[in-house]
Amino acid sequence: MLRIFENTSVLTWTAARAANRVSCSDNDYAVEVSDLTAVYGRVEVLCNVGLTIAQGESVAVIGPNGAGKSTLLKCIAGAVRPVAGCIRWFGDATPRRDILCRKIGYVGQQEGLYAELTALENLLFAGRMNGVANIHDRAGALLADAALELQAHRPARQLSQGMRQRLAIARSVVHEPKLVLLDDPSSSLDTVGCQWLTQLFRRWRRAGQTVCFVSHDATLTRNLADRVVQLEAGRIVGIERGSRPPTTLQRSA
Repeated sequence: MLRIFENTSVLTWTAARAANRVSCSDNDYAVEVSDLTAVYGRVEVLCNVGLTIAQGESVAVIGPNGAGKSTLLKCIAGAVRPVAGCIRWFGDATPRRDILCRKIGYVGQQEGLYAELTALENLLFAGRMNGVANIHDRAGALLADAALELQAHRPARQLSQGMRQRLAIARSVVHEPKLVLLDDPSSSLDTVGCQWLTQLFRRWRRAGQTVCFVSHDATLTRNLADRVVQLEAGRIVGIERGSRPPTTLQRSA
């Protein structure tokens, strides 16, 4: 692993921000985060965060509990509004909400599924909301890919946690978004589920898909990411190169 910087206490903020910027033209960025600050109540969760994600790049965000990882992902997803700073998505700082939603696929800490809808209905609803053509074919293909064909007509509330996670990930990409945001996607997956997730990342990489994901497992994420960004107390404190191509994930018993 190549450690780019170790201790931001000896870096100016400008230097730290520059270290997090990949080298490409502005038109090639999927996400540009500048001086982002987010607050919950009186607690500053993110402080002057700067980060760029190139189109086609896979970026992992790691760090201890309370570091601000999920909040950063929510800000990029447009689900949380920061109190300061700017986010540009594909060069646009003020996209229309409906247009942004169609460009982004997001799975948070909660799956966000409709509990009373079946697995198939969850995908059909998400697809129709995003104007997906041939949605029945698309939904069927995603269920098959996630090994959920036999669960297609079961309500989401009856599925196991791992099945719901696979369904949530499938739903997040039903409209083929340009940017996929996943919060700890492997947390409830078994070994087979992790192998499926690995294959997804491999296919996304071949297709030039942009991905940003949060994880508590630093070793695991290095196998799925081009870069691994570490957050502590709302600030970026380190960044490493990930491994390429990703290897199959292994979950401990």
